This record gives sequence, structure tokens and C-alpha cells, in this order.
Amino acid sequence: MDITIKTKSLTALLLTCAVLFGGCAKGDNEPATSVPSGTPVIVTTQTGTDDTPVVIREKNPTHERPEVTPNGDVVILVTGDTHSGIDKGFGYGGVYEVRYQMELKGDTVLLVDTGDAIQGSPIGFDTKGTAVIDLMNDCGYDIAIPGVREFHYGMENFLNLANRANFDYISCNFVRDGKTVFRPYIIKEVCGRKIAFVGISTPKALTQEPAEFFQDGNGNYIYGFMQDEKGEAIVQAVQQSIDNARAEGADYVILMGHLGSEMEAAPWNYMSITLRVKGYDAYFDGYSHDLKSEDIIDSTGKTIKRISPGSNMNGLGWVRISAKNGALTAGLYSWQDKITPTELFDIENPMTKKVRAAKKMYGVTDD
Repeated sequence: MDITIKTKSLTALLLTCAVLFGGCAKGDNEPATSVPSGTPVIVTTQTGTDDTPVVIREKNPTHERPEVTPNGDVVILVTGDTHSGIDKGFGYGGVYEVRYQMELKGDTVLLVDTGDAIQGSPIGFDTKGTAVIDLMNDCGYDIAIPGVREFHYGMENFLNLANRANFDYISCNFVRDGKTVFRPYIIKEVCGRKIAFVGISTPKALTQEPAEFFQDGNGNYIYGFMQDEKGEAIVQAVQQSIDNARAEGADYVILMGHLGSEMEAAPWNYMSITLRVKGYDAYFDGYSHDLKSEDIIDSTGKTIKRISPGSNMNGLGWVRISAKNGALTAGLYSWQDKITPTELFDIENPMTKKVRAAKKMYGVTDD
């Protein structure tokens, strides 16, 4: 019979396994296939305010997507500061599996990243990010923002990678000669709801990477991040993007920032920006590297959920928008073991194969 678990503890019991997170429901509200006697299962966990039970079902080894009636719920999954850790933490195989299992239940899932994806491990360095972008394409990312390390191999390389990506890069404050390089925000219409994503990039990139990456041949800065001593230009750009998205009919606005929490980054850290704007519904944070789901407040005193998915793929943040009442809840999954969940539980899916093939192609060995 089905096994249903509800827990908030990330140290919950792990039973021997076959399936990672979530479960499935067939169309027309038919019950999903029960777990046969003797089939190994795992107990999985989630944090945050979403009280939806985690239902463990038998795994679908072929990962063929059956006919599933959408349940109307929208889930946004977020990674950040992965630093080309393609098989660290959850790994791309684990991220794919979480999304896949949610979709089997009828959820409509978007996948986004808050920057620093292409640098940090051998496969990133050896391919200057190309292999990572290709894997992100395979994993089905929808949106990303430039962090600091997107510029690690030079501006031309990053812009070529952005063109290679099947997903959208956005940033409301990354500019060339005063004009935004990417769209400030993007609106995704999902399950009849318009969800806007606003990108924010840290000016710290100017000092964390070689200055010439942002200059012309004469040493003049042509790229920038609307940096000023009080952060007023970035705040204005963020608020304008929120207001424009709302004017276009956005039902929800999600800020995606690579800003971080370090005080020396003020006035450009996330506290300095998010506290001074209004009209947004959640904030996805990059650059902080902390694994946290917490409450912050906007300029009106409204409580907003901040989700920071850690680093090296040890966290996977989520926002769920309910089909029943439109309520937005948010939280965080974490996986901090050295071995990925797909390895530990012997889960094979298209992304585990892609990651393995990429490592073999570029001669990357396990640490």
C-alpha cells in the first residue's frame, strides 16, 4: 500500500530506497500504483510552510511521462551557487528527479538559478562553462541570472554562453553603456497565472573578477551594475521592474538576486535592497551560500519569504502556488551528504546519464 509521510525534520529516517521525493497520481484522480510488497522505499523530508504530504510510490525506471492531469499547482524550484557541482549535493540528477516526481503528481514546475553556476569545479574550468550550460539545458532550466562567476572566463565567453542557453538570463541592473544587457524581468504564464521574475546582479562582480572584463580596449568601463554609494539606482531599477511587471498583469512577482548577505557588500547586499522595495512575493537569494528559508520584510513591513539554496547543490528551494486559493508557500529541501541521492538510492534517469557522459567526455574523475 502507499506510504505517506509528513515531517519537518531534515534528519528523518531513511529507509532503503528506490524513489526520490514526491509521488504520482494518474489522470482523472485515479490512485497511483501501490508499492509492491518488498519494494524498497525512502522517507523524504521538506521544510517550510507547505504541509503537503510526501507520498512514496514505486519508481518508474524508464521515466516516461504518462498522461497526467495537471492539478493546477505551480511549483518553482531554485538552485544557486552550484559552482559547476554537477554531481555534488542533489546533483543535476537529483534536481531532475525532484522535478519529475512533482510533475507525476500533476504539479507544473519551473526551474530557476540565482547565479555562479559555471565555475568552481574541473568540468566548469575545463570547458569554460560550456558543459554546465549544456547540462542546465538538458535539466530543463527556465530562467537564470548572472552572478559573479558567470564572468570568470571573460565577458565574451559569458555572452556566448547566454546565447547557448535554452533558458532566459535576466537582470534589471546589469548594463552596457547604461542599457540593460538582458531583460530586467520575464513573465511566465503557467496554469492561468502570470508569474514575474525580476533579476538582480551584484556590483561585487566588478571587483571579484578582472576589471578588463568590464572595460573596452582603452580601459574605460562599458559594463556595470548601476552601482552607487547608497544603492539607490539598483533599488529604483528593481522597483521599476516590479511595477512594470504588475502593470503587465503579473499575479506574483519573484525577485531573484545574486546579492548575498555580507555586510561589506552594503548597500548592495540583499538586506539593503529587499527592505527598500515592495510589491514582490518571494525572494530567491544567491551569493550568500547559506542554506536557509526565513522571513524578511519589504518596505511596507509585509513579511516575505527569503530562500537561499546553499552552495554546491546542497539545497533546492521551492515556492508552491496553490490552485485552490492562490496561496504562496515556500521552503527548502536539503541534501548535505557527500554521495548524491541518485547514487545512494540507485536512481537512474536521463540526467544521471547526461552527467556521467559529460564527466567521461571531459575526463572528469570523482573527488
